[in-house]
Amino acid sequence: MERKMMQDLQPEIKILKRMQSDISFLRQKIVVIEEEIDAISGDMHEVRPEYLRKIQKIQKEGKFRSFKSVDELRKLLES
Repeated sequence: MERKMMQDLQPEIKILKRMQSDISFLRQKIVVIEEEIDAISGDMHEVRPEYLRKIQKIQKEGKFRSFKSVDELRKLLES
């Protein structure tokens, strides 16, 4: 009886083992993808040193104003 039950479960066990293998494979791929995204993201957000110097110069010399809303800025620009 027990042997018959095991034989009946064999297809399901094979499917579960295959699913486990597939999930493990996908986890590995996700890790690789995350590492690649981190590397790309790091490259995208890298700013050239000369740009940083220009920004610092503008911030040091410039006069800046803050606006509470886009409408407030628009009114200033249109007047």
